[in-house]
Amino acid sequence: MKSIREIFRIGYGPSSSHTMGPGRAAYYFKEKNPDAERYRVTLYGSLALTGVGHGTDVAIQKMIDRPDDTEIIWESTKSLPHHPNGMLFEALRNGEVVDRWEAVSYTHLRAHETGAYL
Repeated sequence: MKSIREIFRIGYGPSSSHTMGPGRAAYYFKEKNPDAERYRVTLYGSLALTGVGHGTDVAIQKMIDRPDDTEIIWESTKSLPHHPNGMLFEALRNGEVVDRWEAVSYTHLRAHETGAYL
């Protein structure tokens, strides 16, 4: 049986799906692409609409830990087909995208490629 701390996670900001999920995604993507010169993160739909007030950008930049090398794009009028809390992470080297990853955030993070929860 799971403990209460495994079921509920305490995060920062008013919405865990807008901070914990994007933060975990940013950390995962940075670990997968440590040699990237820059990172670009596009937030869609609900994340873009309320992300500034909920601290989504702060959570992402905190986990990537390179705010000067991280660009956040807000696409509030677009949504990914899978979920309104969509994100696109891109790693760049020499101005070219070397890796990209699409994810959605609710309290847990789900990768679309595998369907796995992170």
